[in-house]
Amino acid sequence: MHGGRTTPALQYSEQHNDQQLIRLFRAGDESAAADLYGRYYKGLVYFARRIVEHAGEAEDIAQDTMVKLFHKRNDFEQLSEIKSFLYISVRNACFNYLKARDRHALSHRELLYLTPEGEESADLEMLKSRVLAEIYQEVSTLPAHCGEVFRLLFIHKLTTAQAAEKLGLSPQTVLNQKARAIKLLRYRLSEKGFLALLLLMKML
Repeated sequence: MHGGRTTPALQYSEQHNDQQLIRLFRAGDESAAADLYGRYYKGLVYFARRIVEHAGEAEDIAQDTMVKLFHKRNDFEQLSEIKSFLYISVRNACFNYLKARDRHALSHRELLYLTPEGEESADLEMLKSRVLAEIYQEVSTLPAHCGEVFRLLFIHKLTTAQAAEKLGLSPQTVLNQKARAIKLLRYRLSEKGFLALLLLMKML
């Protein structure tokens, strides 16, 4: 399924309130579509990756689901309906992928995400994915070195030494930029009410 497709060039812009967003999206407005893509895509990738345990497939599933959403835009009247559609569609697509790949893995994860306890697990994953989407958005607004250091260390999982070599910086400078990035992210996310959840999840 994964073929190295390029992610659509949609830029996140939190310029619409929820009612405007739904109205414009149903009318086919590109900025509304970009807004929805920015709000949900990264979180859907995270959610899918937790199920299929494959980064490329998770990205493909998330992209396909966003495309389906755009084609069905007239079916939705509330933002909550869009969010439910996206996560349910991604979950089902993940199960279909697992079914084709490994029936044993499918049965295990179906039990995990479809039992009552699994529903709580899925809800937690959705919360995590929402926070992750906010982090990705805020990282893109960090000062150049801060943002690059954060991406290399936390997203690409490089060591401090590897990041320093890649950026041509000293390890201490990388550590300083890492600390600055985390401080800025905590401040900005706290303003949006995400700090308590971040601390609970120990993501930073």
